[in-house]
Amino acid sequence: MTITLPQLQRANRHVTTEMDSLGLWSSRLNHVDVWLVPFSWNCYGWQEYGADGSICIPAVSLPRLADRLLRTSGDTLRDLLRHEWAHALAYHHHDLVSGRGFKRAFDGDHDGDDAFVYDPEIHITPYAATSPSEDFAENFMHCVRCRGVLPRRWQTPAIARRWQFIAGLSKHVSRR
Repeated sequence: MTITLPQLQRANRHVTTEMDSLGLWSSRLNHVDVWLVPFSWNCYGWQEYGADGSICIPAVSLPRLADRLLRTSGDTLRDLLRHEWAHALAYHHHDLVSGRGFKRAFDGDHDGDDAFVYDPEIHITPYAATSPSEDFAENFMHCVRCRGVLPRRWQTPAIARRWQFIAGLSKHVSRR
C-alpha cells in the first residue's frame, strides 16, 4: 500500500482537528511539518526528535507491506499520525512530559529507555511496552481516536491513569 500526498494531507487535517477539539493543540504545533518521504525499511513513520521536530511518513514502508502481505491488522494512516503527533507534542512541550506526573502515569521517564514485559493490564499495545515514550504515544493515539473516552476493554487502573494524564495535558497545551 502506497500513501499519496493527498491521502496524507487529508488524514493530517482530520487528526489535527481531533487534537484541537480535545484541547491538545497549541501554536507551537503549528510549526511542525509533516513530510511524505519515499521509503522506509524499518518503520511506519517517525518524528524528528532532537532535530527540527517534523513528522515523516514514508509513501512505501516495508513493515506496512509486510502487514498487508501477512494480513495482520496494521494501524491506519490516521493512527500513525496520531502516534507521531504525540511524539511531536512531547518534543514541543517537553516540560509537560519530563516531570513526576508523567513518570507516575507511565512508570518511567519519558526520555528513558526502560523496556517492559508486555502486560495487557498495563500496556495498551505490545509496542507500548517498549518504552515510556512509546507507551505515551500509543495511549495518545487511542485516546485521540476514541475522543478521550476510555473503552471498556482497556479500563484497568494503569491504562486509566495514562489516559487521565493525557486528558490533563489539555489544561496546559491549549494555553500555549
